[in-house]
Amino acid sequence: MHESYLLKNLFRYLEKEEKLSAKKLIKIYISLSELGGISEEHFREHFRNEVVGTKRESLEIEIKKTPFGPELEITKLDFV
Repeated sequence: MHESYLLKNLFRYLEKEEKLSAKKLIKIYISLSELGGISEEHFREHFRNEVVGTKRESLEIEIKKTPFGPELEITKLDFV
């Protein structure tokens, strides 16, 4: 499944960034292209399913739709 592959890579990236910052990640900002194959609702559903019971369960996610560009792009990370 395409979303599972994206989420696996997303979580790997988040883990790396959290280790580099030595702080806890609390929010992720994502941009989804309207020309891409993922709707916001579909992405949120897969994201929620993947984080249940993990340390990422409380992670906030903000999604912005863009008319074109990369299918999924991380635009900002917030740490505490």
